[in-house]
Amino acid sequence: MKELICGFLLLFTVWCSSEGDIEQVDNITNPIEQNMLVVNEEKKAEEKKLSDIKIEEDKKNAKILADKKIEEEKKLAELKRIEEEKKILHIKTPEYVQSLYFTAYAMWSKDRYNNLLSISKNTGVNSVTIDVKTVTGYTSFDFDNSKFGKIKPVSDWRITEIKEKIKELHKKWIYVVWRIVVFKDNLLTSKRPDLAYKWSYNKNLVWNDYSWNKYLDASAKEVWDYNAELASQAYEMWFDEINFDYVRFPSDWKISKIYAPFSKDIIAKYWNLWKIKVLDNFSTYFSKKLRDKHPEIILSADVFGLVTRWDMNWIGQNLESFLLNFDYVWPMTYPSHYWAWTLGFSNPDNHPYEIIKMSIQESNVQINRLNKEIELAKLEDRKVKLSNWLEAGINTSEVWNIDNSQIRLWLQGFTCTRCKWATPYNSYKFKEQTRALTDMWLKSFWVWNSGSRYYQSRYK
Repeated sequence: MKELICGFLLLFTVWCSSEGDIEQVDNITNPIEQNMLVVNEEKKAEEKKLSDIKIEEDKKNAKILADKKIEEEKKLAELKRIEEEKKILHIKTPEYVQSLYFTAYAMWSKDRYNNLLSISKNTGVNSVTIDVKTVTGYTSFDFDNSKFGKIKPVSDWRITEIKEKIKELHKKWIYVVWRIVVFKDNLLTSKRPDLAYKWSYNKNLVWNDYSWNKYLDASAKEVWDYNAELASQAYEMWFDEINFDYVRFPSDWKISKIYAPFSKDIIAKYWNLWKIKVLDNFSTYFSKKLRDKHPEIILSADVFGLVTRWDMNWIGQNLESFLLNFDYVWPMTYPSHYWAWTLGFSNPDNHPYEIIKMSIQESNVQINRLNKEIELAKLEDRKVKLSNWLEAGINTSEVWNIDNSQIRLWLQGFTCTRCKWATPYNSYKFKEQTRALTDMWLKSFWVWNSGSRYYQSRYK
């Protein structure tokens, strides 16, 4: 019994000792645990803070990406709108074009404008050619002058709301051509006489013809760039084709007394062909500059009707050079403008059928010769040579065979009051011109009437 009691007391003592040890351990470890808890809490708080910051950054980045995507979508939508607008606001060149010349004043006239719409609706006429810059040098409406160099266009505001007018014409499927007079410019020659031709006997005095019209030097690159910017902006204003008139030297009065300050080197090198070389240089530079900016732009140029027969060195026009650089060439084949005894007729104005047919036949001869020369130049890897043996400026790799339809004739739509023994230009004489076109398998033509007065019966 005594041994049992002693064993019990021993166990009790050990248990008491164990409790004391546990209490002592608890007293030692609690502060550490508390510190660890504080550290853990701070760590969690820091992690939460970093997490919150990351969430905010992710939100910001997501917003930036979303905004960027929206901006890109807007840009794509705008580009698509512009492309769609181009498709709508530039009519593709029709298979044939029958166009009436309209002055800016005629476009402003309600009666003449409505007459154009009526003729277009009831006949084969499907185009209008509108004056935008004439020999006066003024433009018919405003341009964005900030895009020009030193030369700024000046408008006389003869046409208002030009885009709305073109939209209306396009809705009726009327092909709109823009006509610009290039080197005959009375305004610019007065503002910038340094760019004009001078008298050879007085190089400080601007040259003029018998009507006191003045011409810009066709070698002045500043003049090229000015007219190129006009054409570029006109295309952006939805004109379907850009037509250039007076791409030539003066033809009247004392042309032998002209001093051309920008052409001295070319004159020395090319002698009697220097004017053709100047215009070839202009045409090559000009068309390339415009096509580099607007690959789908359609360019055309007017030439004298006699250029279908031979080179006109004194005004610088060679048909082949123009065909190489422009999409279409428009010879001004007005029967009244041919010399007496052309084709044996004392008064060619009274023989419209024969004059028009001859012009087409002779231009076809030049086109055939040019196409053979293009093939040979490609084969020999050299420049194309014009009919006068001048080298064309355009790269041969950029040239392809010329089609006969690239010739479009200006037809006479007026009575020549100065032509002796000429009869009035009635419906019969006009239709003789179009009959000649039909017999030569052509349908396109332009009609010139300086007052823009046209009669529907002639086009049926």
